[in-house]
Amino acid sequence: MKNNLVIIKLGGSVITFKDKPLSANYKAIEDISNILKRVISPLIIVHGGGSYGHYWSVKFDMHTEPANYDPHGISTVHSSMLTLNKIIVDALEKERLNPYGISPLSFLNNGKLNSNKIKELKIMTEHNIIPITYGDIVHIKNNKYSILSGDVLMTMLSKILQPSKIIFALNVDGLYNNITDKKIIKEINFEYEKKEQRKINLGKDSTIKDVTGGIKRKVEEATKIAKNGKDVIFLNGLDPIQIEKAIKDKRFKGTIFKGKI
Repeated sequence: MKNNLVIIKLGGSVITFKDKPLSANYKAIEDISNILKRVISPLIIVHGGGSYGHYWSVKFDMHTEPANYDPHGISTVHSSMLTLNKIIVDALEKERLNPYGISPLSFLNNGKLNSNKIKELKIMTEHNIIPITYGDIVHIKNNKYSILSGDVLMTMLSKILQPSKIIFALNVDGLYNNITDKKIIKEINFEYEKKEQRKINLGKDSTIKDVTGGIKRKVEEATKIAKNGKDVIFLNGLDPIQIEKAIKDKRFKGTIFKGKI
């Protein structure tokens, strides 16, 4: 049986205003929800922290490396991600899309990936549920915590679930050769080396620091997924019709990381 599963990463720069702390982009979230109503493929959504999680992560000096972080900081970061997740869940619920928010801690056991728990997500989609998980601060072991980014979650989920489509929704149209004339790189071979990465213009950092690596991390994770044999799509989540086009195999504006054949 063909696997029609689609996994979408909603970047923090799409669903929040990253230059304004704790500010959701309600219109963008609503527009994406409206588009997803027209999609019949089973979906899993991962979302970033944007001006919620990243804001507090910087305030409390938290990173992707496991450490004994401030308990108040741990609670605050997690609480902010629950708030953002609820905003997204509520928007999809309004469209009767049956969203189901899930903490990424559910996928870990003493800091190690629990593949059986991840496989349950696909079972949920087969019963008309859209699981929605997110980057967050998670307990690893021995009272050490780390930031698990939504981009890394995309690699984890893609490797185990082998979806038909893997989409990163950004706040730009794709990856650029030249940021000035906005010339999009339409296709990147999974074998490209660091010298090829120099051709990609990654733009400027947001005014709120992204502790999970920003666009560079997205490129790294997309490359890992492509090396495992899956195409990865970068497109503009602020133009959500592109999401629908990509899922339905229509011509869309964006960048494709070609998976290893």
